[in-house]
Amino acid sequence: MNRIIKVYLKNIFTQKAFYVCLGINCILILIGFITTFFIKSNEVHTAWKEMLEIFTGGVDVAMIIFITLFVCSDFTDGAAKNYIARGYTRRQLLTSKFIVSLIAIAVFYVVEALFAFALYAKNGIGFEAGNLLYILGLLVASVATVGLFVVIANTVEKLGTAMMINIILPTMTGMLFPLLSKLINFDISSYWITGLPGLMSNVPTIGEFFLVIGIALVYLILLFELSNYIIKKKEVK
Repeated sequence: MNRIIKVYLKNIFTQKAFYVCLGINCILILIGFITTFFIKSNEVHTAWKEMLEIFTGGVDVAMIIFITLFVCSDFTDGAAKNYIARGYTRRQLLTSKFIVSLIAIAVFYVVEALFAFALYAKNGIGFEAGNLLYILGLLVASVATVGLFVVIANTVEKLGTAMMINIILPTMTGMLFPLLSKLINFDISSYWITGLPGLMSNVPTIGEFFLVIGIALVYLILLFELSNYIIKKKEVK
């Protein structure tokens, strides 16, 4: 499986989509900075949490597009069929895509973090007790979210359909779950895979942190097993 991971890594860093999506995110960070410090200059600029969520609060549309393009590329160019003919299993391909997607998103986060801190560091953004635990919780939640989009794209296989589902799903759940939570008087949106950061307070406790880890692991296991159950019944086209 190490060989296929190396192939996937080479593929993502030679794709224009990777750099285009990264550039879009940096532009959005710059726009957010300009809006915060120039248009809303009367506000207090110590909202470290908001800044951190720019690059660790989840997977945004640009990242979703990149992940979906990367995962579905095997099926659009016929490479998946060749990999399986060489003895790789569908589970190995799915796991490899997940690992490489995490590496790609980690690069996104590092570059965006450096860019964001370069913009914000001299403007009152401080570092408070508990920040590290909150950041780790956000990253764990992001890992689970990446897993969701990888599994959907790998299971659906068709680029257009996978792209539509991956983009629409977070929007729909973001709208429906808060309404449903009000109806049943229980915040289920924070227990959905893309809402896990909502389980943590500004300065999270160890219990909140491990709750996020536990739920994220359950989601990942269920998603991978469900995907493997579905795709092993399908033949690569």
